[in-house]
Amino acid sequence: MTIASETRTPTNFSLILEQVREAGLLTKRPSFYIIRLAVISLIASALWVGAGFTGYALQQSQWWIVAGFVLAGLLGIMSAQYGFIAHEASHRQVFKNNKANDWLGLVLANLFAGLSYGFWLKKHNKHHQRPNQIGEDPDIAIRVLSFTTESKESKKGPERWLSDRQGYLFPFLLLFTGFDLLVDSFAGLGRKDRSVGIKILEFSLMMVRQIAPYFVMAWMFGWLWAIALWFAMMMTFGFFMGAAFAPNHKGMPLIEKDSKLDFFSRQVLTSRNIRGSWLKDNLMGGLNYQVEHHLFPSMARPYLRRAHQMVSEFCRKNDVTMVEMNLFASYLVIMKHLNKVGLSNNVNPFNCPMVAELRPRN
Repeated sequence: MTIASETRTPTNFSLILEQVREAGLLTKRPSFYIIRLAVISLIASALWVGAGFTGYALQQSQWWIVAGFVLAGLLGIMSAQYGFIAHEASHRQVFKNNKANDWLGLVLANLFAGLSYGFWLKKHNKHHQRPNQIGEDPDIAIRVLSFTTESKESKKGPERWLSDRQGYLFPFLLLFTGFDLLVDSFAGLGRKDRSVGIKILEFSLMMVRQIAPYFVMAWMFGWLWAIALWFAMMMTFGFFMGAAFAPNHKGMPLIEKDSKLDFFSRQVLTSRNIRGSWLKDNLMGGLNYQVEHHLFPSMARPYLRRAHQMVSEFCRKNDVTMVEMNLFASYLVIMKHLNKVGLSNNVNPFNCPMVAELRPRN
């Protein structure tokens, strides 16, 4: 007796995955990351030397304070660059060996960005599984922001005051992203699902990053300069990280808690691409290709631009809406959506401004 084999209709994801794989876009590029880390480290080292020189110069003239804050801002951007590569290591983009990726991510996140790799890994993996799904995605469960009226109504005191004005305050709130991530990092070290040895290692590396360079600055040039440098660097780091991650999903459609969507639709319809350029590709850590990153999270950064061309063409041929806009326009959409939730007592979070604009007009 012969049993007929079942014929399965290929899904959108399996079709685009086959194209991407045949193009060789899922191979690893460790050389790209090694060279990039070397360049970032050289720049960061030069900036720390410059910060030391500025600390000395400030003892002679207060006019050097402007140069000091510029250097602190650039150091914040360099910390974010380390953070981006740690993020890519967590997605297995750098090496074929998973342990090598995790050790690279742990060192870069804790020692160079000053945040817990373990906390980030758990939170970010959950986000990738259920982007923009209410009750599932931790990235839409933020203390001072509300993406639904239910979330806003549940907040009290200062958090409620901020949520009511969140659209207008959004750029200002980004400045405190680094402090928020630092608090969450320490809280994450208290989880019981990780070994004590790893938690001690993460805590030690974080303390070295958050204390050692500023202790040296304080010893050489005084505590005032060291504290000012730390605050300025953390605020720039937080603003840069928040500004790079915010356009990815915020202001895009939310998915109801019990909704069922196929993988391709879930990732494409809830993600937003930012029109790329050489500068954006480098400064944003490839996050401007958010749709492609969510479809192929293990894809190395150098291949995202080519994958974007393939995914864009695929979506066009299959009548799938893929949102792409310039960076400034994305912030306007985010602020408009946040204000819609914050200022209204009866807003439908599933009808975001961008979706309304994309609907065909009769």
